[in-house]
Amino acid sequence: MNYDDRVICFLDILGFRKHVADTINPDGTEVKDRTDLIISAFKRIREILDIDRPEERNGTEITQFSDSVVISFREYKESGVFDNLLSIMWVQIDLVYKGILCRGAVTRGKLVHTPELLFGPGMVEAYSLESKAALYPRVILDESIIDIGTIAHAKHHLPRHEKDSIMKLLKKDSDGLYYIDYITAAQSELNDEERDYPNYLYRLQQIVKQGIEDKDPSISVKYSWLREKLKPHIESIKKGVVSLYPEGNEIRVAYESIPDL
Repeated sequence: MNYDDRVICFLDILGFRKHVADTINPDGTEVKDRTDLIISAFKRIREILDIDRPEERNGTEITQFSDSVVISFREYKESGVFDNLLSIMWVQIDLVYKGILCRGAVTRGKLVHTPELLFGPGMVEAYSLESKAALYPRVILDESIIDIGTIAHAKHHLPRHEKDSIMKLLKKDSDGLYYIDYITAAQSELNDEERDYPNYLYRLQQIVKQGIEDKDPSISVKYSWLREKLKPHIESIKKGVVSLYPEGNEIRVAYESIPDL
């Protein structure tokens, strides 16, 4: 068996140790609701990524272990970059509703990835990038992944159309890295953009409020990053709905009811 040139995403749950710690009371008894929450999160990850249905994945390999997921596909698989970035965004969106954030990195490299095996320098690079550069609740990638996705476009797309579709899922951060924009780009992926999005932003806001209050600065700084992205976005939307909707309109009320960060 030889190495393949593959695009690799290493994804894990931010603060998983605390999530697990919260499943046990000080007296040693189980907090069943918290255990059920983790179980439901893992089930949703498996459903969204078709982990238990390899026939639906069209050559994409996925391995889950503990709180981590590795996704890989051949480097120039048709629309592979777009399809998998969108799937990862959906994992991020869905877990927000459960009060859970993800962190990860997408890279390229040599890899053996089968249902039984997972190893190679590409895996080492993906893990290293996630642990050393992702830092915050974001899934990062560089322009080389965008270039691959542009070249390996869907048959019904021109390369520029494929790139446009990919870029709609991304935002460039202050350190020059792109990340999957589960904050603002998520709106267009929700079933009802106008009515579902206020609730989604509210859930994100509650996660941030709780996280930045953590006494460990190495944890609170991660949520401060999200606050810096989220706060101006919510403020901008609140200003916008005033001009778009009359006072008392349900959508305007939903947005205006999101507390300030």
